[in-house]
Amino acid sequence: MRQKSELRPYQDRIAEFLYCHDEAIGVARPGSGKTTAALTAIEELIRDKHIRHALVIAPKRVARVVWPDEIKLWAHTQGLSYEVLAGTPRERAELLAAAPGRRLTIVGLDVVDWLIKELQQYPDDHPLFDLLVIDEVSRLRNPTGKRAQILLRAAKRWKMIWGLSGTLRPSGPADLFMPATVVTRAKLWGRSFYRWQRERFYPLDYNGYNWAPLPGAEEVINREIAPLCVTLREDELPQLPELSVIFDRVVLPPAARQQYEDMERKLMTGLGDNVVLAASAAVATGKLAQIANGFIYDNQGITERIHDEKRDWLQDIVDNAAGPTLLIYEYREDLEMMREILGEDLPYLGDGVTDVKSDAHIAAWNRKELPFMALHPASGGHGLNLQHGGADMAWVSPTWSPELWEQTIARLHRSGQIHPVIVRVCTAADTVDRMKIDRVHHKMTAQEAFEAYLRAANYELT
Repeated sequence: MRQKSELRPYQDRIAEFLYCHDEAIGVARPGSGKTTAALTAIEELIRDKHIRHALVIAPKRVARVVWPDEIKLWAHTQGLSYEVLAGTPRERAELLAAAPGRRLTIVGLDVVDWLIKELQQYPDDHPLFDLLVIDEVSRLRNPTGKRAQILLRAAKRWKMIWGLSGTLRPSGPADLFMPATVVTRAKLWGRSFYRWQRERFYPLDYNGYNWAPLPGAEEVINREIAPLCVTLREDELPQLPELSVIFDRVVLPPAARQQYEDMERKLMTGLGDNVVLAASAAVATGKLAQIANGFIYDNQGITERIHDEKRDWLQDIVDNAAGPTLLIYEYREDLEMMREILGEDLPYLGDGVTDVKSDAHIAAWNRKELPFMALHPASGGHGLNLQHGGADMAWVSPTWSPELWEQTIARLHRSGQIHPVIVRVCTAADTVDRMKIDRVHHKMTAQEAFEAYLRAANYELT
């Protein structure tokens, strides 16, 4: 059991900031202890009788695993009674109704639409509306997203709202609008994303699909949101073991290269006696990523193997593994390839795995009982603590998402990891894999620049 005195100084500072602000966003890299800081602030608010209850919304597995684990880990938070809403809608409703008898109610982001509908029957002075904590609030960055809109419509009912995020603006400054709008109940920038966008950005194309900040606009946006945010100063960043990212290059064989180039130029490619067509350039990009990985789905959705370069790479990873290795897959076919090499019973976190089984896999991994475990970034890219089970990670291919890239690596490279972390990524030469890598690194740089601005601003403000 850890004592409150073991909190890092910056965790105390984040907790104090949250305690003092009805509207706040804690921005700190994955693994830095945001959850503990938030729990500390919650415990102190309840202790001082400022709130009676906290409602926490988090990605599904984070809600089910991470928050309960953190509550139990610390002496000053273990007295916080809690319940994770799970089960059928009726079972969840019964658990929700019992909220006044406990301190925290934790619910997955995947059922937030159900939650908001259920909350309509409760009066505004109910304990459920004392404090709302949205973990990984960056998940709400899509201004037209259903969950973001639902939460925004209901946000005014809460007395206090906090957001927590490891990557608040993974793709650029426009990502900031919706999280800040939900947390501030639209007081910062209003409710209309499109008006806000027109005032600060200009379109890069005729249809207005892509926008860039006007000169000086990004600095203004950062300055406006900075008082809402708390983050780590440069000298407070956790000292983590060395992280090595190695990009292993494979070369498509001639036949596969020809199919790739046909799809790239003509939006079609031959497959034996058949032809695979792509309806648009966007669809073709997906087909190109499939070919780079070694397969393609034909027009009927049937899988056809194209080459074995990445399979051979994966076999080498397995044969030469120096310790437990987390295997990252993108497509279901990648997972099937892993199963063919390692056996059908390969543990994995992704679609088709029950919550109970996922929890068992995570526990077994952290006990160092699993030499290999597969993970899809969208299923385990946020919040999970996997650093105790190993320090090696292997990606069958890069991801398009800067956020999932950083968050997935942070499952191992986080506080509590005692070994150097080695991440190997298989890339097919001269394919969309290269585009993915370029995009990820560019956007990570933007996120880091944003955090540096917040560090400087908060240093002056606090």
